[in-house]
Amino acid sequence: MATKNYYEVLGVSKGASQKEIKKAYQKLAKKWHPDVNKAPEAEAKFKEVAEAYEVLGSEEKRKEYDELLRYGFGRGRANGTKTSGTSSYGDNPFGAGWQGGSYSYGSSSGIPEEDLFGMFFGNRGADRAGFDFFSGSGNARQASSMQAQLEISLEQAYKGGDVRVQVGGANVNVHIPARSHEGKVIRIQGNAQNGMITGGDLLLTLHILPHEIYDPQEGDLHGIVQIAPWQAVLGGETKVPLPDGSIVKLKIPAGIQSGKTLRIPGKGLKRENGTNGDILFGIEIIVPEHTSEAEKNLYRKLAESSRFTAGPKRTSISTRRHKTTMG
Repeated sequence: MATKNYYEVLGVSKGASQKEIKKAYQKLAKKWHPDVNKAPEAEAKFKEVAEAYEVLGSEEKRKEYDELLRYGFGRGRANGTKTSGTSSYGDNPFGAGWQGGSYSYGSSSGIPEEDLFGMFFGNRGADRAGFDFFSGSGNARQASSMQAQLEISLEQAYKGGDVRVQVGGANVNVHIPARSHEGKVIRIQGNAQNGMITGGDLLLTLHILPHEIYDPQEGDLHGIVQIAPWQAVLGGETKVPLPDGSIVKLKIPAGIQSGKTLRIPGKGLKRENGTNGDILFGIEIIVPEHTSEAEKNLYRKLAESSRFTAGPKRTSISTRRHKTTMG
């Protein structure tokens, strides 16, 4: 039984690594996908590429395929056993993903979903043009739930709103609820308008990109406020921006120590239990890099009048014993 040379289809050598095979498949599948390429031969080319990858992308199927190439379909192997066209591939050497000559993109296909989505979703965030999704252009498409990650900024997660993504050539608005936390899953139900097959769902997991001020942790937003030594002694206030662009005043108590935490309640993201998280600012006391001579003179006067003496921190013996017992 004759078969195609899958290595030639993907344009790789027989000694290619799995990583090289996957990379070649992604490049060709993206090139020939019918939702991207409108050439008459695009669908056939895409099926051929998917067929090759389903076999070569699996180490087990690739090993058997290499033996079939080596000894020929229907011929005996070196150990005397028989290999026929109906061996482990059944009547179809292309794998279980092919049904009646049309390839299924559902989760039952031999190609992992992450490989399919990796080509089209990549690492593009919601602030770009969107991402591509396989549309429901074929009757063989199976209704199933597919997953992908959507990268958004903290500002988008905090304020909420609509983000436009591209699903199978159609622009679809994804509504992000205000105060959405890291890992929140948004479900898009397939219908004729968004290009997905009816009954199929796309599950988008939100990933919040790094922010210059805040670090989201389970609904809370953590940050650091830097204050000068005199602010730590005298107290005062500072202004901090929220992710929605508003400004709030943060009161600094007199005598605050470095490492203490100031809390702004209810201004964080949503926690998984539905309550609002908090904003937590750790205090960091710093010495300004550039000080004028007048400022240095003030520090000298402070040093002369202060009774504070620098030295190693001492911990009471009872405290240490308690820690040892607890440990």
